[in-house]
Amino acid sequence: MAKLPPRLLSKTESLTADDKDSLKIAVLEHYGRLDGTVYPKRIKTKPMNLFSKIIAVADVFHAMTSERAYRKKQSPFKVLEMNLHDDFGKFDIGVVKTLLVSVANFFIGSRVKLNNGFIAEIIFIGAGSETRPVVKVMDSEKIIKLGINRELYIEEIL
Repeated sequence: MAKLPPRLLSKTESLTADDKDSLKIAVLEHYGRLDGTVYPKRIKTKPMNLFSKIIAVADVFHAMTSERAYRKKQSPFKVLEMNLHDDFGKFDIGVVKTLLVSVANFFIGSRVKLNNGFIAEIIFIGAGSETRPVVKVMDSEKIIKLGINRELYIEEIL
């Protein structure tokens, strides 16, 4: 936003052809959602471009997985599951799924803390259940399929 001309930031009418640079538009639109809501207020928006959709998903993912003064960071798996289910229709599903697959594969072999306090290692992430991998509880041979055991989830990446 610091690099945008103030006239674009305070503009209330539609952008003109001179204003339309894909990256500038993406920065301006990234708080928009596909359901027409825009943070901090509700307005109807025109269809978002792909860059805007990508930045919107990345921005929310980063914000929710980062420590804040007013709340703890959340697990990437929990955030992506919320984006897929709780926020369904707000984000481009293709963009969310692309991030999901990329992030999920990155964490194979990682130690995690489950919401029941168990420390486990991610041993397998199946297609279609990227937010709920198969984990092996440390110091035991217990295998937990989080896709089946829905009451359990990854609370933290260690």
